[in-house]
Amino acid sequence: MQAMIDTQRLCDDFAAQCKPKAQCLIGIEHEKFIFSRYDHSLLHYAGDPGIQALLTRWQRFGWQPSFEQDNLIGLKREGAAITLEPAGQLELSGSPWADLHGVYQEMLEHRLQLSKLADEMGLGVMALGFAPQWKRKAADWMPKSRFHIMRGYMPKVGVHGLDMMTRTCSFQLNFDFCSEQDMRDKYRVAMALQPLVMVALANSPFADGRDSQMTSYRNYVWLHTDSARCGILPLVFSPDLSFSTYVQRALEVPMYSVKRNGVHVDLAGRFFTDLMQGALPELPGEKPTLKDWQDHLNTLMHDVRLKDHLELRGNDSLTLEHSMALAAFWTGILYDDQALSKALSFIEGCDVARLNQLRHYLPEVGMAESAEVSVAGIYPAESLLAALNYVTALAHEGLKRRQKVDVDGADEALYLQPLQDIIQARLSPAEKWRKLFQRQWQGDLSPLYRHATF
Repeated sequence: MQAMIDTQRLCDDFAAQCKPKAQCLIGIEHEKFIFSRYDHSLLHYAGDPGIQALLTRWQRFGWQPSFEQDNLIGLKREGAAITLEPAGQLELSGSPWADLHGVYQEMLEHRLQLSKLADEMGLGVMALGFAPQWKRKAADWMPKSRFHIMRGYMPKVGVHGLDMMTRTCSFQLNFDFCSEQDMRDKYRVAMALQPLVMVALANSPFADGRDSQMTSYRNYVWLHTDSARCGILPLVFSPDLSFSTYVQRALEVPMYSVKRNGVHVDLAGRFFTDLMQGALPELPGEKPTLKDWQDHLNTLMHDVRLKDHLELRGNDSLTLEHSMALAAFWTGILYDDQALSKALSFIEGCDVARLNQLRHYLPEVGMAESAEVSVAGIYPAESLLAALNYVTALAHEGLKRRQKVDVDGADEALYLQPLQDIIQARLSPAEKWRKLFQRQWQGDLSPLYRHATF
């Protein structure tokens, strides 16, 4: 393996990821909780039913197994992967697609496969951002060495890191960039506008069996996980943002580990610059590979992060329909030149400090009060609702201009409709669950396990 030498090569690696516009694709990462239908307990790794047994049965659909030290920890097939989060949350890392129709078909197939297996094994599947009742102690840690390193490190840097690992699920989207300037434009727009859709599609109102009084308890948890690598990244709004400055910022964030001989070596709190010098006592004289650098980038967990693509990470896990609405929102803005240009103008006067204040406030915000939430100094709009309406219209126009149609002649704008319905009704998924919990369910969360399914 060829060793890394200097930061220039790290910058060159980012530059090498630029793609022609026609080759820019859409990718998704969808996490969900798996539990027993009989007692609503989280599924453990071993046993039948168990996570290992579920992954074993899944191979009949053509998936190939992935192992760590003889433990089955995931599946892969044709550019896609099924992986495990620390407490057994199941993640689909989808194949990259040229349009939303391909994304939808892949997610639909995944849901159908999982539903079939769940029926056979007596399992339930829940798409929520935070565990509604399960305590942290209920988690059965998956047999992945990286998770155990993070388990020891997280309490040193934040109060909710272990909750993030064991009790959250997200829906993430991946988009390509064509140049350094294109990366800069998309990164800024994504970071600036993400709070709007985080409110509209908030989907985690419950924690510890109670109403958390928030619409996204997951987003609250993330804000108290690790300030060095979570939340808003101010650099994104600096005129100095470039591949080089992002490299420098990433080098300032402590490492977790590197993988050697199939197992992660604990380097929590160490710095990549020392590894580049061969100065780490755990790996005396050893220098990193490009894969080590890419793995380190994967530990930066801001609301939007830069890797070989841009990854938008701010949303709770969602149903298929709401997942597609979010994918449509970002595709219409980031992959249409006119929409992206108008979005850049919309955020031109964005004050990062005020954006950060909104980011810390938004776990409590619902669509019901969105017309009264001020966005002064962030967006040129009268309220959060008005800003959301404006950028959703941009997305709709962008999707129409893309002219990507399915076999029935429908364009991608059809996937945006559930978000438009939420805006019209001023009712996020979290607010819908809260109303049911308070009225029809009379404070009983049991029906949630039937209804909050992916």
